[in-house]
Amino acid sequence: MSRSLLILTITIILAGCGAQPAAQAPVEVTRVVKQEVTREVLVVQTQVIVVTATPEPASPTAAATPEPTAVPKPTAVPEPTAVPEPTAVPEPTAVPLLPEGETVPGRIMRTIRIFDIPNEAEGKVVINAVPGNTVDVLYRGGQWYQVQGKSGSGETVTGWVYKDWIKIAPEDAVRLQPNPDPLPVLVSKIAQSRSNGYEYWSGTVMNVGAKTAYDVQVEITIRGSVGSTETRAAQGVAFVSTRNLEPGQSATFTVRTNWVSSDGVYYDYKVLWTER
Repeated sequence: MSRSLLILTITIILAGCGAQPAAQAPVEVTRVVKQEVTREVLVVQTQVIVVTATPEPASPTAAATPEPTAVPKPTAVPEPTAVPEPTAVPEPTAVPLLPEGETVPGRIMRTIRIFDIPNEAEGKVVINAVPGNTVDVLYRGGQWYQVQGKSGSGETVTGWVYKDWIKIAPEDAVRLQPNPDPLPVLVSKIAQSRSNGYEYWSGTVMNVGAKTAYDVQVEITIRGSVGSTETRAAQGVAFVSTRNLEPGQSATFTVRTNWVSSDGVYYDYKVLWTER
């Protein structure tokens, strides 16, 4: 188709459109319909928005109440066992001491010598005894017993016996009283030493009696002889280190005498004390 013909055709179409005004109405109606449809869509959208914005509240789920934890029952504490009342221990019966002047029997267990004091090392022999001899036991003094018996000639002799040399019934031994008088005795051998023209005598004294011995001293005497006459060559006396000795107490001593060099001399001692 030629360019001039095309232009003519378009012009005719346009002219025809202007000649029929009634044909414009459908156009207007179509526009209105589109607007209403759009409005309805908006309404639908608005409803959807409203519905979405206010959802139905969900029914609250009932919260499960936790079961309380079972508390264990306390273990029953056993009743304390009743402690029996202690049986009353009877008071020991006091053993009566031996009355003054009475004795208990004793039997000599070995061949021994009975001494004048309770000290074998320093005591003097009073009499000899053999196993089986019986004696009367008077007192105890430390680990010694004072006994009394008859000699072969019928003479009454008193002296001291060590505890292992004599047998006394236990029930009798507990009844013996300690020696009633102070009885300080030498309990060690006397040691001798010389210095500067003097002789020194030392040892230990113990009170094995039942009373206090006061002003305890030791006297040393050196004796000799001229023909048949006994003489005293030297003598010394001194207090013990503890002047007053309680029962069972001991003390040392040192006595000084002149030095005697003559032959045939010997020493003797004596323990002195007073009672109050």
